[in-house]
Amino acid sequence: MTPAVTGGTVPAPSEVQGLAAVMNLLAKIDVDTLLGLSRAPEDRDDRMHVGYSEAATRLNIPEKWLRERIGSLPHRKFGKFVQFAEEDLRAISEMHRVVPNSDGRTKDEPSTETLRPSKRSRRNS
Repeated sequence: MTPAVTGGTVPAPSEVQGLAAVMNLLAKIDVDTLLGLSRAPEDRDDRMHVGYSEAATRLNIPEKWLRERIGSLPHRKFGKFVQFAEEDLRAISEMHRVVPNSDGRTKDEPSTETLRPSKRSRRNS
């Protein structure tokens, strides 16, 4: 194999053909697709709302969990059909966000320092 064009040398005809083939392939591919910046139209999800199963999949939780707690979760209702918009899914996620304090406890967790044993003794039966 001869070296590519460096220092005035001429590439072999097979190298030129290979380079031309690669350039033709690159010319046919959209740059955004090549870089992974866009999806094919059939891969896009243009739905405004999703049902229980898709919402559960996107939140990575069981569908049953959503169904059991629907009364306390943001959602849309079209007659008897329950649907979730993107902002509903984000709100559900934020509702269940846990932010630990600097001392390692969660915001709602009581401090163990405030717990004291009862002075009442137990009867042994």
